[in-house]
Amino acid sequence: MEAFNNYQPADWETNFESKLTVESSLPYKAYTGHIEKSGNDKNQYRLIRLPNNLTALCVQDVDAKEAAASLSVNIGSSANPVELQGLAHFLEHMLFLVNRELKAVDSEYKGNLQSDSRRIYQLVARTSNPAHPFSWFPTGNTGTLKGAAEELGLDLRDELIKFYHKYYSADIMRLVVVGNHSLDMLSEWVTSKFSDVKSKGNTKPKFDFHPIGKAELGKVIHYKTVREKYELKLQFSLPELKSTYGEKPFAYINTLLNHKEPGSIYSVLRKNGWATAISAHSSGMYYDGFGTYDISVAATPEGLENYEAIVSIIFGYINILIENGPQEWYYKELAEINQAEFDFKDKEDAETYARTLSSRGHNQYVPPHQILSHNYLSSGYDAGLISKCLSYLNPSNYRLFIGAQEHKAVERKLEEKYYNILHHIADLPSHMTSNVKCSPSVAKMLHLPSCNAYLPESLSVTKPATPVDKPTIEPVLLKKNDRFEVWFKQDDQFFTPHGHIGLTISSEYVNNSPLNHLLSTLLCKLVSTELQEQLFCALRANSNFYLTLREGSINVDVSGFSSGLPLLLKTILQKIKTFKVDTQQFSIYRDEIERMVQSQRLDNPISLIYRQLDAVNMVPAFDLDMLEEVLKDITLDGLQKHIELLFSKAYVKMLVSGNYNQSVALDTSNQVLDILQPQPVSRSSTNARRILDIEPGYYTQIVSISDQKCLSSAVMCTFYCGSVYDTQDKVTLQVLKYLAHRAYFAQLRTSEQLAYKVGAILDSYKEGRDMLLFALEGESNPIYVTQRINEFLRQYRQKLQKLTAGEFESSIQSLISLKQEKPKSIDDEFSRLWTHIKSDKYKFDALDKDVEHLKLLSKDDLLAFWDKYVNEDTAQGYTRLDMQISSAKIWQPTAEEFEMYPSTILALYGSLRSEGHTGLSIADVQSFVSSADASSSIESLLAELSELYLSKQTPSVSNETAEALDTTVVSVEAPGIVLKSSSKIATALKMAISSANEAPKFATLSKTNFANIKMKQSPEGIWLINDYKRFQHTQALHGISVPLRKLVPLIAESALADNN
Repeated sequence: MEAFNNYQPADWETNFESKLTVESSLPYKAYTGHIEKSGNDKNQYRLIRLPNNLTALCVQDVDAKEAAASLSVNIGSSANPVELQGLAHFLEHMLFLVNRELKAVDSEYKGNLQSDSRRIYQLVARTSNPAHPFSWFPTGNTGTLKGAAEELGLDLRDELIKFYHKYYSADIMRLVVVGNHSLDMLSEWVTSKFSDVKSKGNTKPKFDFHPIGKAELGKVIHYKTVREKYELKLQFSLPELKSTYGEKPFAYINTLLNHKEPGSIYSVLRKNGWATAISAHSSGMYYDGFGTYDISVAATPEGLENYEAIVSIIFGYINILIENGPQEWYYKELAEINQAEFDFKDKEDAETYARTLSSRGHNQYVPPHQILSHNYLSSGYDAGLISKCLSYLNPSNYRLFIGAQEHKAVERKLEEKYYNILHHIADLPSHMTSNVKCSPSVAKMLHLPSCNAYLPESLSVTKPATPVDKPTIEPVLLKKNDRFEVWFKQDDQFFTPHGHIGLTISSEYVNNSPLNHLLSTLLCKLVSTELQEQLFCALRANSNFYLTLREGSINVDVSGFSSGLPLLLKTILQKIKTFKVDTQQFSIYRDEIERMVQSQRLDNPISLIYRQLDAVNMVPAFDLDMLEEVLKDITLDGLQKHIELLFSKAYVKMLVSGNYNQSVALDTSNQVLDILQPQPVSRSSTNARRILDIEPGYYTQIVSISDQKCLSSAVMCTFYCGSVYDTQDKVTLQVLKYLAHRAYFAQLRTSEQLAYKVGAILDSYKEGRDMLLFALEGESNPIYVTQRINEFLRQYRQKLQKLTAGEFESSIQSLISLKQEKPKSIDDEFSRLWTHIKSDKYKFDALDKDVEHLKLLSKDDLLAFWDKYVNEDTAQGYTRLDMQISSAKIWQPTAEEFEMYPSTILALYGSLRSEGHTGLSIADVQSFVSSADASSSIESLLAELSELYLSKQTPSVSNETAEALDTTVVSVEAPGIVLKSSSKIATALKMAISSANEAPKFATLSKTNFANIKMKQSPEGIWLINDYKRFQHTQALHGISVPLRKLVPLIAESALADNN
């Protein structure tokens, strides 16, 4: 395929001068030319090349509290050997712990099996040219790695190392190091640490053919989705795009195809009721040797039936772009916005910045002086190049993907190998591959966008009237009464023309019932959709707006260049307040809400656990069953009445921050109040949600996943700790989580390989108690996993006890550094302040108070906290809630079995079943454990268990069946068989025997006898929550949040009354 231009790679020799490091006199070359950077960028940079040809960028950030480094290696799935697909991904995971990380790769793959986005990605690959590695399986799994290696008689670890030695070359590595040290010191470290990396030249494979060629184009591929959705994707074949980084022709094309104003593809499809979203984008700088362009449409059911008409509208608009020719005014408008965004670019955190710059460093056409700016700035308008790019978007150069659960008159007999995607491939009809035109009536509706009314009027910066020595950490409360409160924070440290305004509208009608919850959600969707069309100009000008339902309130958020935000906010609020529901759009989005609710059952297990955790802890809380039950009650008239009620009584909170003075903030707030005109409301009625004050006890909830194809399960063990108002408890818990996370990850993921997703987490609600959560998602039985978490917790106190003074101090200093990290931007500062305002606590100095308490914290404080809240043997107020969500393929106990057998017996029985051994009953397992000699070796116990297992089998059971009890660990000889013990079965057996004679330690924690509401209690004293709504009625509620300070507005109430 012909290239877009004849550009040569950039000159990376001129202006590179030989240097020696200051301390060790190690040689390197440094770029002495000017590096183009933002005027807002205070960092210092040094671009160097080591003797092995590795390129590194040293970044000195004097304000950085932590250092960061990122090494990007320009090699990936394109280098995979066809016989070991996924090898590059495997190497990315780990070079040495092969068997362990192999399980992690396989777990990652299985976790994506029900992801529609991963499935279409794989289908696009598998329907490409099979000779090109783009068509292969990039993720890999046990079968393509270990299985394939064994079949070919290869040692997988040896192949991994061969791959490393062959492809990992210094020449294709880009390193970025960020720190507060001098450039000389950073250069010293980089040169000394990385000069020994071997130089092997450019080892990245090259291919002289396109993965989407003539044989693949002109096809229509119908495929089955997991969720109920309707998708169209037009994929075009392009040459490599890297040489176009300067002119950015596809940035111009992208904005035109993505725009949503009247006359756009989106606008016409929306008016026809055929689509709810459109996305157009090129593959950018990602691929070497080829490119692609995708236009994706989120269709409605009616749109799917009219997919040919949708395709014709898309090509109709492309024809308008071609016939009208490139528009220089539009290109310059985009270039000016990008220039302003670069000139006032916000600072990023060190890790993100290092990772971004290293990954962008592989474009051979980018010259050294543009390593920071090339992603933003344009080298100039090139009408010919734009026209050439548009010429590739023609009906003879695409293929069409159509996704839905059901397809009329299409039988999907083909099945993709790795994700089992049912699909059908056919030739596109001739009228869709040449001279494609939309109807004349539709063509009249399509036109180019107008000039942008939301371009920033001014980029001037408003500085405080009086210079400040130190940025203030608190906003000013301008106004407060029983209808609203308005906060203001003028920028006094970034001095950029940016702003951020947020407000919440709290009403007793927003979220006080399942129906009102869905009506509020539907309102946000409908209004956002209309605003997308009305305000796309603002988005084009790099402004952002969000209208969401969150935490029981309607939230409006606008950010971007400050001059246009008050008008943007005014437009949004006028639309909300006066919104009239369109019948067609109501029907479309009402159906989308229904699909959204129903498809949430297909979320990954850890997401389902979080939703269930909220359902148990919050009152009211609406689970999926409750939401599905009221879907039928959503009506157009009901929605319109809901809109009127929302603002009849409401309380508005508002924060204006950034490049504004107080006068502008007051004017903006008055504008908001004039539009919304909220009537007084009691504070308690707007706090619809309350948090459960769960009494001491050990509780668990066991739920099955409804998605029959989901292979993963999840566990979350939640410990309720100190009050959210207690700073000492909060920072102690933060240190414990910081330390425990690493040990927890190392034990359950790295050592035991129980799951791919493993983590210790902190969480809390506005009221109540801070929570320490231990979460895990994988294929293991949740009951067994819970017992392994218990074992980890029992052992972890000893690790805390052995923590050295140096380790403890290092952890404290790391957390202090994080808390002392300055906000990076106006948006970052807004986020911090808005969190405190929305929490109703107004604790703006929280980080400083945290640091004060951290400096006084001791290891004894950690141990005392652990013993008070987490240690099951010492915590008098021990309060714990376990959530177990099980794959439909995994056995879980009935309520009666939970009540009858200890958890360790259930874990052992579940482990046997997970390995396919169903010949024993739970009673058999219980009897065996009860009579077992605890002093016997695990080998002897396994032999006895195997004998019991064999005694329960029919005479036809073969030795091979018995041997299939699992792999690894030990081999135990038993009469007539060789039984290979399962590591999980052996571990579960040890746990069951060691706890066989333990007393029911949790039985007396709860004062309430939950048997009265038909809850079951395990032999250990764990209560099974079988009806969480009934359980909630037995518990007290925490009070509503209270301010931790007296709120005194700058402008008195009397003055407000006079102004009004």
